[in-house]
Amino acid sequence: MKKIKNFIFLFYIIFFSSTLNALEIIRDTELEQFTNDVLSILTQSDELQVSDLNIYFIKSNQINAFVTGGKNIFINTELLIESDDYREYAAVLAHELAHIKGGHVFNTSIEISNLSDKALPIYLLGIIGILSGAAETGVAGVMVGQASVSDNFTYYSRTQEASADQAAVKLLCKNGISADYLVSFLNKLSKIERIKFESKQNYRSTHPLTKNRIIWINSAIKNYKKCKFNNDKRLSKRFDLVKAKIHGFTHHENETEAIYQLDKDVDLYATAVSSYFKGDHHQSIKNLEKLINLDPTNPYYKELLGEIYYANGNYEKAYYYQKQAIDEIEEVNDLYLMMIGNYLVSLEENEKTLIGINYIKKSIQINPKNSYSWYLLARAYAQVDEIPLANYATAERYFLIGERELSYDFALRALENVEEKSPEWYRSFDLIEILKKEVSTNR
Repeated sequence: MKKIKNFIFLFYIIFFSSTLNALEIIRDTELEQFTNDVLSILTQSDELQVSDLNIYFIKSNQINAFVTGGKNIFINTELLIESDDYREYAAVLAHELAHIKGGHVFNTSIEISNLSDKALPIYLLGIIGILSGAAETGVAGVMVGQASVSDNFTYYSRTQEASADQAAVKLLCKNGISADYLVSFLNKLSKIERIKFESKQNYRSTHPLTKNRIIWINSAIKNYKKCKFNNDKRLSKRFDLVKAKIHGFTHHENETEAIYQLDKDVDLYATAVSSYFKGDHHQSIKNLEKLINLDPTNPYYKELLGEIYYANGNYEKAYYYQKQAIDEIEEVNDLYLMMIGNYLVSLEENEKTLIGINYIKKSIQINPKNSYSWYLLARAYAQVDEIPLANYATAERYFLIGERELSYDFALRALENVEEKSPEWYRSFDLIEILKKEVSTNR
């Protein structure tokens, strides 16, 4: 089962693992940009580029982050919420980067030969799914595969974790972030670990005991003459706002409103989000208008305000605020281009739809794996009677979500009527060739 919801600041795919526990991959422009900026600091003295990384956020109340094949980093939302400082979050990112730089995922793929027959195909399918862009299948497979690993593999993974901790200290100290924050975050985990597992004698983990990790990290820090740096106030402020927003999205409104009960910007932001999700749009708008008055340059307030107007059917205002947000956001992101395109298409006016098509196409140029952008593009083309192009966009969408027969059928329809030798014509032809053998085998 897959259910797609579309928000101005949150775009997430809900899917179910084989254990029927829902996993949600969320997308958020502000969260993604902040994380990329922190990663840029951690990689500034390195050959690794942030653009080479694929970052996925999982809506989960479990504190966790992990890497999979290639350069894929998965981060649970609760990890941000439990971080008291952006430097704790940066320390976890440094640890995951160390896994990638150390080739631990590649080494793990070699060690997979020691897994049981039952675990092996599930684990491999998880990694393959993620690498091919099918994140929902990939995460479920990795989660199940990791739960099935043998004791030998667990021991092997623990040695990698210890190595990643050492390398993370080096990354932090080289790039101006105090490595003490890796220790402070692990101290939190140690408390949770004691509460959760004190009654279990045979607790098995892919990480060494947290108390041992802290000893090793403190020892590694002593090797650096200078590894204490000042707080970056701008990053600190941005982190607090991102954390407040994510709390409003991932936690019950009563909990959010109990924690964020003052009249500061973080409190207004968190409760604007929680009010939005419980249906109190009037309160959300009131909070966001206050926030915009406090900081007119923050584009993410306008993003959320635009989404609320969109939810209430006021597409003109939704477009107005999203256009302001786009003009103020420094980095290009496929998500906000997709959203403004959606608002324009929703107006159902030919002139606005054509402008919306341009925005959606720019979104796809940045991220051709965004299946919802392809859906919107097909819808927009249909509104202006460009049916062959709508068929082409639909073929691309079905290809991305794994509906191979439907993709093949729509690619055939597109090829019959789309302008010959246009980019869409060539791509439709390519899709047909790619799918021909697979479809003919299944039919």
